[in-house]
Amino acid sequence: MSRRTLSLDDTLLADVQEHTAREHPELAKLREFTAGHPRAGMQIAPEQGALP
Repeated sequence: MSRRTLSLDDTLLADVQEHTAREHPELAKLREFTAGHPRAGMQIAPEQGALP
């Protein structure tokens, strides 16, 4: 499971996270629940999911 966008450095990632919508608690629960799935590696990072 991806917890962050790998191509962003720490400064840019922090800026994206600060200025985008926060992950809804139910989506966070779902992401954690599915983390053990065999294809969990296909999940995207929370900041990518917040993009329109």
